[in-house]
Amino acid sequence: MISSIKFGHIWFMIYILMIWHNAEETLASDNISDYIRKCCISGLRHARTMDSCENIDTSASSIPPLWLGLCHSTQEVCCSRELDHKNCELGRLAALNRTRCDKEVHSNCNAYAGCCRACQVGLAVKASKQNCSDPLFSFLSAIESYRACCNEDSDLNSKSDEGLYISQQLESDLGLEEDLENSSDGTIVLTDDDDICGKIPNLCAHICENTFDAYQCKCHSGFQLDNNNVTCSSEKKSICPDGYYLDHQHGKCLDIDECSEKLHDCLLTQYCHNTIGGYHCLNIKLNKCPSGYHYAANVLKCEDDNECEESPSPCEPDQQCSNYAGGFNCTSSESQSCDIGFYLEGGICSDINECTNNTTHTCHAHLQECLNTLGSFSCQCQMGFRLDITQNECVDINECSINNHNCLPTQRCDNTIGSYICTRLQSCGTGYTLNAETGICDDDDECELNTHNCQPNFDCYNTKGSFRCYRKTTTSTTTTATPSTTSSTATPTFTEPVSRTHYSKYPYPLYSQHGYYGSTISRLPCSTGFHRNNLGACVDINECVENNPCGTHQRCINTNGHFRCESLLQCKAGYKSTPEGTSCIDINECETGEHNCGDRQICRNRNGSYICACPTGHELKHLSNGVSTCQDIDECAQDQRLCPSNSHCFNTIGSFYCECKPGFQKKTSDGDESITACLDVDECQVIPGLCQQKCVNFWGGYRCSCNSGYQLGQDNRTCNDIDECEVHKHYKLCMGLCINTSGSYQCNCPRGYTLASDMNTCRDIDECADSVNDVCTGRNDICTNIRGSFKCTTVNCPYGYTNDLEQKNRCRQNNNFCEGEDCYTKPSAYTYNFITFVSKLMIPPDGRTIFTLRGPMWYDNIDFDLKIVRIQASINIERATENHFDTLKSNNQVNLLLKRSLEGPQDIEMELSMTVFTNGMPRGKSVAKLFLFVSQHPF
Repeated sequence: MISSIKFGHIWFMIYILMIWHNAEETLASDNISDYIRKCCISGLRHARTMDSCENIDTSASSIPPLWLGLCHSTQEVCCSRELDHKNCELGRLAALNRTRCDKEVHSNCNAYAGCCRACQVGLAVKASKQNCSDPLFSFLSAIESYRACCNEDSDLNSKSDEGLYISQQLESDLGLEEDLENSSDGTIVLTDDDDICGKIPNLCAHICENTFDAYQCKCHSGFQLDNNNVTCSSEKKSICPDGYYLDHQHGKCLDIDECSEKLHDCLLTQYCHNTIGGYHCLNIKLNKCPSGYHYAANVLKCEDDNECEESPSPCEPDQQCSNYAGGFNCTSSESQSCDIGFYLEGGICSDINECTNNTTHTCHAHLQECLNTLGSFSCQCQMGFRLDITQNECVDINECSINNHNCLPTQRCDNTIGSYICTRLQSCGTGYTLNAETGICDDDDECELNTHNCQPNFDCYNTKGSFRCYRKTTTSTTTTATPSTTSSTATPTFTEPVSRTHYSKYPYPLYSQHGYYGSTISRLPCSTGFHRNNLGACVDINECVENNPCGTHQRCINTNGHFRCESLLQCKAGYKSTPEGTSCIDINECETGEHNCGDRQICRNRNGSYICACPTGHELKHLSNGVSTCQDIDECAQDQRLCPSNSHCFNTIGSFYCECKPGFQKKTSDGDESITACLDVDECQVIPGLCQQKCVNFWGGYRCSCNSGYQLGQDNRTCNDIDECEVHKHYKLCMGLCINTSGSYQCNCPRGYTLASDMNTCRDIDECADSVNDVCTGRNDICTNIRGSFKCTTVNCPYGYTNDLEQKNRCRQNNNFCEGEDCYTKPSAYTYNFITFVSKLMIPPDGRTIFTLRGPMWYDNIDFDLKIVRIQASINIERATENHFDTLKSNNQVNLLLKRSLEGPQDIEMELSMTVFTNGMPRGKSVAKLFLFVSQHPF
């Protein structure tokens, strides 16, 4: 306020600036937003560099001492918020990585443990296939970490990054993105074109690449980026090598016929020849090309003849030759030729259909489809492929990785070239085959499929999951007839092998007891391959000399009574010549019986050889005595899990079976006792009243929970009320009084306050603002609102002074005339100033300025004097003393500082006088009466 008083012919001006330190009044001359921005930036940097909020440097540059307390509070708020956000993210990652939430390094961090446990709850709800937004979990739905780990929505990442976005937005709003290299405290501040990956180590697990406005993480070959976009995991490789696919029915890798599946890249002029694990493209010399084309040996395909370049030209001299794919046109020189992709026919330019002639388009024969367009063509990838713009080739679409498949939850999606297959997660086991239509494991009839290993003198009988071999029995019947009875007796007999009969060179002797040549025996015919000579003896016929019965590619070798034909083609071991003798073919040792497999082994033919395999569920073992035998495979001891994770595996001979763990029940098909899946038992549905309030079923068990405001009892079933007022008394749930209720609490306010709309904040009632009912009725009364009450102060001017009609809180002299020393020692005016603040107000270390008195600049010196006039307080309240206050003088003004907090309620009356001097002599005086009202409550 400005006042002017005339002493004789001298005028002087006294400026008094009052600072009200409450939420409703600030210094208009200072830019508070700049101070808050700078202090918040300092807090954010301290949290990121020091990973704590302790020992924050409060000596911020260009921050006046008046605002150091506010700066300290702003630093604490921004640093704590940034640190909580960082620890929350670490806690959520710990839960996703199955790490304990009470890890020692974060054991004292509430944000880390809270977000970690909330994520664990979200993962449990997700595993139990419950709806994450179910009203049963309403008390968790407001927790971001729970939603991030439980939900499966596509926008989850954007929600989980909300805190990061807010932090980045706060940095942007505060101007943190300054064009600086390094700040004064060593903090790295990035510019738009800065090397983020080089300045900040360990941003990514493998590869960090700078982008236009940030960075991105990538992985080495054989790894894929995890959902957190930072770490990398190994890619699941196929167990079969390239060129093979896994036959799940027999559990082995089989060759892929790239030629029949059209997975090769052979040219149209090449023939695809399939090989084991691959294929070959064999060149074919074309005997005939379409009309208008010729065979080009250098590129192995038919090319256009381009008849217009031949000499002489096929057109008349006055005609113009126009070539197109597969032909040409002769047109008048005056006529207009057609553009590329068209040919002239009957004076009209017609479109060339490049797709009808394979030599005029460049589409891949097996991966792309040619689509004719007007004047050109386009290549469209077949279903299951997409066009790679960088390679300009059709590449396979991995339907499994982009979730573009219709596999059931009990099936695994395996990508194939151009498509995908759905593989059952659980194997059917030995002796069973998965029915693709019903999803049920059907029994294999080894006897019908001829996959058993029973010997020829045994009969095969099928059983569930296996088979049995029983020895054959035959019977011979002997019938005995008598005049009165006829009896039959069945005697088991066995068929003995028939021995071969070998014929000698002379099957009939020349001399016998019946006589010699010419006798009856000598006229009997000789055996096949023999003839009688002139002596009557049976001698060998040399078929190779008389009539060569072998082919031109064979050599005839005579034998005793017969002959044999040996092929001139020499085949390797395991192969034999074809009947024509043109090539060698494999010998099937398993069919000819030339193998030496054991009784329990199965012979499997291979090109040029064979192998002895074991039945399903067995493996070949070589004993120390050199004998190989088939032993049962313990499927349960294998690294690959055959039974569901919620079941136990039990081995059997040639197979295995699964039993569900406690808390689960098996699901079987009709007539099939094998487990197809272990389903969770919903105890909450099976046992009514299991929990007092809420029952949450999860995988393999259940858990009782309570409504908001209750906690689970020691029996883990009943719910007890939480006394929020006592449990959270250090968090100040209510600004005023806290009253516990069943399952909740209520907030009340003391007299002079009203409960705000948030139902926990107490808002002061401004009694002085009531214009209808004036609380202060005196003519010279001034109403001062304080927190929770008000004060009525009567302005009683001293003798010789009267109330200023323009300013109610000011007393001026009755007249301006003075003489003698009174003109300089007597105050020219009294001002009444009222200051209110709450009890136990926090005071910065340098004190808090509560009042400023400023004088004119044209005097040589100004002297200020402060004294306490009156203190009114209860006996149990610490009364204010001069130690609670201090003055800070600078040039023409003085600041009244509050050095220690005051306890309320108490009223303090003080006088701050100002005397101005010229040449060492006083030239004027003014007195400011200060009334300090400390409220009863700290709010």
